[in-house]
Formats: sequence, C-alpha cells, structure tokens
Amino acid sequence: MADERLMRGKQWLEPCMPNEGKESEAMLHGAFQMVRQAARLEALLSPITRERLGHLLRVTNSYFTNLIEGQHTEPALLAAEKVRRDPKQLLSLAYEHIEVQALYEERATQWAGEHQAWSMMFEPSLFKELHLALFKNATQAELKLADGVIMMPDELRDVRGLEVTVGSHMAPAADSLAAMLARLQEAYGRYKDPTKRIISAMACHHRMAFVHPFPDGNGRVVRLLTHLQLQFLGLSSPLWSMSRGLAKNQQKYYRLLAAADQSRRGDLDGRGNLTHKGLCDFIEFMIDVCLDQINYIEQALNLDSLEQAINSAIILAPEFKAAGIKPIYAPVLKALFMNGKMERSVFKRFLGTSDRLATEVLSKLIKSGVVQAETSKSRVVEVGLPLWYAEYIFPDLHRRFAILGNGH
Repeated sequence: MADERLMRGKQWLEPCMPNEGKESEAMLHGAFQMVRQAARLEALLSPITRERLGHLLRVTNSYFTNLIEGQHTEPALLAAEKVRRDPKQLLSLAYEHIEVQALYEERATQWAGEHQAWSMMFEPSLFKELHLALFKNATQAELKLADGVIMMPDELRDVRGLEVTVGSHMAPAADSLAAMLARLQEAYGRYKDPTKRIISAMACHHRMAFVHPFPDGNGRVVRLLTHLQLQFLGLSSPLWSMSRGLAKNQQKYYRLLAAADQSRRGDLDGRGNLTHKGLCDFIEFMIDVCLDQINYIEQALNLDSLEQAINSAIILAPEFKAAGIKPIYAPVLKALFMNGKMERSVFKRFLGTSDRLATEVLSKLIKSGVVQAETSKSRVVEVGLPLWYAEYIFPDLHRRFAILGNGH
C-alpha cells in the first residue's frame, strides 16, 4: 500500500526559481559580483600557477566535502601520490573525488567551449554519471546503508522503489523521481543570462538535495554538480573551494537546506507548494559562501600578503629550515609564484648570490617541491605548490571547522 505521507508529482518542487522580479537585490548583486570577482581572480595568475592552484584546491574540495559527511582524511594523505591507493591510509571516496572532479572540470569547460546548452548541466544522466564515478571503487562497507541495503553506484531510488528519510526530511516518493528530475532540467536549463544561470545552479543545489535521487551519496554529488556548473560558467571554480565555505558555515548550510524544504507559509510566500522565501534565503547564502571563498583566495594573492606569507614560510617551515633557505630569497619565490615560470639563469641571478651558491639553493628548492624542473638541465623552472608550502600562502586553508555530521 502506498504511503500517503510521501510527496508525489513534480508540482512539489515549485517554485523551482525565485519568482520573476522577486529576486532580492542582494541575490542579483551577489551573482553579478561572482562573475566579476572570479574573472579578477583568474587574471591574477599565470596559466601554470592556475594549474598548480587548481590541483591543490581539488584536494581542498575533497577534504571538506568528505568532512561534511563526517569522514576525516588528512589533506597530506590526499595530496601524497604514493599513498593514494592504500585503503588503510585513505578513504577511497576522498581520493575518487579528486580524480572525478579533475575529469569533469575538463569536460565542463569543453562543453561550454563547444557552445553546448546550459541544460546539459542538469541532465539526469549526468547526475548518474557523477554518482557512478564517485562510488564505483567504494568498498562494500562504504556502500552498505544503515538498513543493510547495498547501494548500487548510479542507481536511482526508483529502480528498487527505495524510500528515504534523512533527519526530519521524508524524500519524495521514488516513483516520482523521473518526473521531478525532468522538471529540474526544464526549470533550470533554459537560462542564457549569466546571473540567472548562477541563481539556477544554487536553486538546483537545494532541489536536488530535496529530491534525494540516490539512496545515499546525494550530498557529495550535489556539491560536485554545483561546482561543475560554476566551472561551465567560467567562474574559475578550480581556484576556490565552495565546499570549504560550506564546511565553514555547516550549521547554517543545513539549517537553510531544511528551511527551504518547508511548505509555503501563506499567501505572501509565493504560489508553489514549497516556501519561496526559504528558497531565496538559501540561494543568497550559497552566493555569499562563494564570494567569501573567492575573496579568501584573492586576499591571499595580494602582493603584500603573498610576500609576507612566503617570508613566514621561510622563517617557520621545517622544510625551508632544513634546506637553509633564507628570507633574502623571498622576492624571487614571489616572482616565480606570480609568473608561473622563469628562465633558470634569470632565477639564479635573481637570488643575488654567486653562481655556485645559486645552483645549490635552486637544487634545494627543487628538492623541496617549491620549484619544479623537468630535468637538472632544464632551461626553464616552474612554480611548485606542495601542500606544506600552500598552507603558509593560504592561512587556515585546511582548518577543521566545527563539523556537525551528515544531515541532508
């Protein structure tokens, strides 16, 4: 017998977007600022430095999305190539996230460059792809749900008719999933204006969590999906971590997700089944989180801040102390960080020492990972961004915020 308490029918998703003309000034201004500030952030860095930072922030994103789910994995393990495949040292889901994010970032950029429709970023098949990619190598223990059911990667709840309750939220009926997911694509994939697209991505973040299409893993999928939608929009999302911002504000994140689950609060609260105000509050929060994280990275890359951070690293980092690296070398490291690469001969001259000592210092910097070179004779050297060094440049990058555990 069907459970009459379950929501059935796509009408339960309405409103999918803020009513036209009812968007707050803060929401519209925030979305516009995201476009502006993300472009400014990307312009600060050379392509090589952007690539290094992008790799680092994938580690950061994985760390925090994992932490939000109540699983702690040290960033140093995530960043260490040699231990990635050791299940005793690293949760497979955390590592998988890094690989999947890198692969789909590239695809999202390619899709955008090929002038593909924005609607493809809301394809139910994409949701299933991401779920499969994240969980395909998960252990049986990681796939086993609280009720003993074994989750199948990429399988929607409607395949086995699985009904789910998360906290106080009873997810919509499994037999309504297909109609609801089709409605999400129809509602969010039609926009051409960048501001509306940002708002639609944030609205989708809630509505996807509300629908809860998979028995488990929905939080990981929806956070990655939003990240990729921002990547599609060219908002430099590899250069900052939305998940870091959500972990920093996790209590509010869960509170606003739950508030947007609520029914309409009367005639002044829109015309759909769900609260219009709750949806708008959630979208504004998500935009604020993104702006906060863009600002965090941008402020760290301010030339004065960068020089100060490199000086601190030289003075405090055991890796630099052991190599005998001195503060007088900070300017060349700052120049390399901003430019991404430098002629080896120029780098050595910039050190301001004898050629013999410069060769020795450069060798130590390469060994530490702060400078990279293909060979000992390479004409050009490039910036390196090992985790220990990055955590001086970006203070509190992997700070453990107060994490409450999985709630949606």
